[in-house]
Amino acid sequence: MADSPQPETNNAIDLLEPWRELREAYVKVWAKSLGEAVNSDEYAKTSGALLETALTAAAPFRDAQKKVMVGALEQLNMPSRAEFLSLAERMTHVEVLLDDMDAKLTQIHKLAVKAVEQSAAKPAAAVAVAEPTPRVTAEPTATKAAAHAAPIPSAAPTTTHSAAPSAHKTENANKPPKMSNKSATKGSK
Repeated sequence: MADSPQPETNNAIDLLEPWRELREAYVKVWAKSLGEAVNSDEYAKTSGALLETALTAAAPFRDAQKKVMVGALEQLNMPSRAEFLSLAERMTHVEVLLDDMDAKLTQIHKLAVKAVEQSAAKPAAAVAVAEPTPRVTAEPTATKAAAHAAPIPSAAPTTTHSAAPSAHKTENANKPPKMSNKSATKGSK
């Protein structure tokens, strides 16, 4: 197995090698000459003029195609490009507003937490300073317990109200009372 025959690729004559060399030389010459031609100012001016002419000639066809496409989309009850762009702009505006609201709410939350912490710290210190030590009195303990007990809810049936009437009442509470027609006519006579 160690003496297996190896292919003689090194010694064989490659008949396609001259063709490959010729092709590579051909590509190099063309790449160099076309690269110089494309990078010249004359080529840029000529290609710009041709492109402008082509776009000017194609403009009426583009406009006609656009009108046909908008009509077809309307018939199919589908949105056009302009409607998509308008919707995207509106959604971006909503997103910006939501980001602003989020930032403001975060700031309000931080301020509220700070205020709660400050108010919790101040009354505790004020209560400790303002309240003298409690006096011991001869009151019976049952009376003290009754005085500090939670109020007993009434046994009267409770009624629930929907949010709409209360909102209506609040709106009417801010309005001045309406004058009746009789009082309005008395004041005008």
